[in-house]
Amino acid sequence: MDAKEREEFLRKYKLKRLMEHLTGPIGSIILHVLVIVLAIRFMVFDASDKMPDIEVMVVEPDAVDLEDFERELEKMEDLRDLTDIAMPTDVSFEMDSPTPSDSPSPSDDVSMDLAQLNIMADQSPLVMKGLFAGRSAEGRSSGLGQYAGRWAQAVDRAVIRALEWLKRNQAADGSWGPNKVGMTGLGLLTFLAHGETTASKDYGQTVERAIRFLLSQQRADGSFGGTESGPAVYAHAIATYAISEAYGLTRIPDLKPAMDRAVDVIIKGQQPGGLWDYKYDKGARWDTSVAGWQVQAIKAAYIAGSDVPGLKEAMDKAVSGFARSQNIETGRFGYSSVGNGSDGVTGVGVLCMQLLGQHRSRSVQAGLNAMREFKCDYRDPPSWPMYAWYYITQAKFHNGGQLWNAWNNQFAPELTKNQNEDGSWTSAGQNLKGDSHGKEVNHGPVYSTTLAALTLTVYYRFLPTYKPIAVESEEDANKDDVTIQII
Repeated sequence: MDAKEREEFLRKYKLKRLMEHLTGPIGSIILHVLVIVLAIRFMVFDASDKMPDIEVMVVEPDAVDLEDFERELEKMEDLRDLTDIAMPTDVSFEMDSPTPSDSPSPSDDVSMDLAQLNIMADQSPLVMKGLFAGRSAEGRSSGLGQYAGRWAQAVDRAVIRALEWLKRNQAADGSWGPNKVGMTGLGLLTFLAHGETTASKDYGQTVERAIRFLLSQQRADGSFGGTESGPAVYAHAIATYAISEAYGLTRIPDLKPAMDRAVDVIIKGQQPGGLWDYKYDKGARWDTSVAGWQVQAIKAAYIAGSDVPGLKEAMDKAVSGFARSQNIETGRFGYSSVGNGSDGVTGVGVLCMQLLGQHRSRSVQAGLNAMREFKCDYRDPPSWPMYAWYYITQAKFHNGGQLWNAWNNQFAPELTKNQNEDGSWTSAGQNLKGDSHGKEVNHGPVYSTTLAALTLTVYYRFLPTYKPIAVESEEDANKDDVTIQII
């Protein structure tokens, strides 16, 4: 065997030995390693592919540019002191009954130790985009810019001055008077309308004291201060309205049973015909003015997630009741009989029908047509002017269009220029000649101030919370789905 043949033999021999080793122990080891590597590769997955996308946002009540906050989010190390309006977690724009909760029913014996009620600590950290969004700093700015026109700055200043006046004039027990339950309810509603909650920097303590006062006035039967007298049903409804909005904005757990028990009183006080009367009497007489506050209260509770039995049915019955009280030919709603009611009563009827989902009904359109000639003029006011303008403004705002634009150019400058230097308002009824009943002056400055301020918050207070719900298609409603933001 020459050298060349010997070299070829050795090459083939080495290749043969190598193949024997690969198919032997070494090959087995390599094969097992490959199997293990492949197993690990297939067992590892990207968790982000399985988890739902969550939009995280930190919002501060006084923020103006939310995009700036998003950009600065990673730089913030301590988020515990950042607060915002907390929104409800179980609200539906549909008229189906809300999802039942585990909270006690109104008939349960619920007692509350006010001394142990930690309102600040109990406020929910959940925020829902869309609901009450107009009451944030950005929402207020947007609403004023979109709907107030050139009156935006004057309106904003007037509302702030009113809040400051209310803050200075709140009693030590958290109330405002006279008629402490009703006036405290109006005062609390005014702060909530501006997006102020127990977590607010400037007005948190004011709001907390007002809530505590109202809770201290609720009786075992659910009524706020009782309903034995005529005006008491107004006070009860206004307090219920305020507590319902407070619960909707904060989700403080102890507010829900208080809200539900109060709502139950209103439902049980409803007449078979659908409206309400003084003392919640069930006789032939009804009172459209009384009914107006009851409807606002139960609608606010419904939006906040109240699951009191009969709530949906009470709203349906109220639609029928208001429709029967209207003179469809003139468009005006009657006060306690079918006929031509006052400007204010007609405003009550139109607004309540809108809140109950009848935005495009013949009844609402006839009422709005009757309201075309209504005026907002301190020199020539209607009877009960602050009350009337409170309802008329909301009704025209919900309708929008030229009807709203024309009214906005009346009421916004009229209310802002007639605000007192200290931030309060005196009713325009003081100028009524020979009308001792409709002057409103005897109700005091808290009444006039809160109604005027609530009227001026219309630009952002109800968007989209009180948007008519029966006229939305399911497709349209889904386009504005609520998005939970965790802070």
